[in-house]
Amino acid sequence: MPHAAPDRITEKWPALEWTGERYLPWIRNATMAYEHLHRYGFAAQFAKGKRVLDFGSGEGYGSNILAGSAAYVLGIDIDPACIQHASFKYNRTNLAFEIGAFARVSSQPDHSFDLIVCFEAIEHTSDHIALLTEVKRLLKKDGLFIVSTPDKTTYRKESPEGNPFHVRELELAEFHQLLMSYFRESNLLGQRIFPISGIWPLDADSNPVQELTARQGQAEFEYPSNEARIPIYVIGMASDSRDAIAAAGSVLIDSSLELMKEHEHTIQELLRTIREGNEANDYLRRENGWHVERIDNLDQTVEKMKTDIHFLQNYVHEIQSSRSWAAANKLCRIRNRVFPDGSMRRRLLRRILR
Repeated sequence: MPHAAPDRITEKWPALEWTGERYLPWIRNATMAYEHLHRYGFAAQFAKGKRVLDFGSGEGYGSNILAGSAAYVLGIDIDPACIQHASFKYNRTNLAFEIGAFARVSSQPDHSFDLIVCFEAIEHTSDHIALLTEVKRLLKKDGLFIVSTPDKTTYRKESPEGNPFHVRELELAEFHQLLMSYFRESNLLGQRIFPISGIWPLDADSNPVQELTARQGQAEFEYPSNEARIPIYVIGMASDSRDAIAAAGSVLIDSSLELMKEHEHTIQELLRTIREGNEANDYLRRENGWHVERIDNLDQTVEKMKTDIHFLQNYVHEIQSSRSWAAANKLCRIRNRVFPDGSMRRRLLRRILR
């Protein structure tokens, strides 16, 4: 599924672009890490002392995991940047990376690998026939092919927006039929992230573990059958040898509890955002309070000025209505007739009055 952009760390290797599809070990996304690392960890148990081909090796972390127990591992990827990055970062004598496509690995002879893995890559090509044909050419007669891909029905149900990087997804039945078209034997396993509690004996080297499934019901936990688990990813094991695919499932345990830490980190970020939001609201309330107080003061000043204007208007009206004001107006009119404004007599009158 598409994932959000990661918290990037500084690298000393040639950088790779985060696209949201290719898994990069430095991203902070526990769910994505569990899914990808578990597949390679599961495949590593079949790689001991073997020649292994990793189709779609990407950043190279998976090929490096396989090389921890394999005699030799070759990682193939179509992206030159990935090959450059992986070759520089993962420096092992039994590990190599080459640029190549699914259709033809021309550098390798027929039946040269004991194990071929192809995780979350088959859905990135429309030519599944070419891929399986090349796998059969490169795989030894009793070799093992381990391939994973999303179950289209479940994947689309949980991610309705789809994945822009996928070219052709497969239904479960289509995937099984594809494997059976090229191999006499096949085995399908489901993969999905579940909360798990492990109980195991500490005083024994090995002991079979019974797997139980629990889920939260309406009121309390229930214990449905294991068939109630619906996988998102399907891992196929195919070979012409029945012994090669006789293997039990696998459980990945994160001893660092990164998923819970990741959720705690998210909670802390949300709390910090809420706290910052509350502080911003308090600041706005304080600022708004100051503005409201200032507006109230201005309103009071305006009301006082209106009162003063009304008083002055009444005072002027009283003056204009008085007998003295009428007599003064009459004298002014007589003056203007006898001594017109701008005349010599008017100027003489002003000089006498001064």
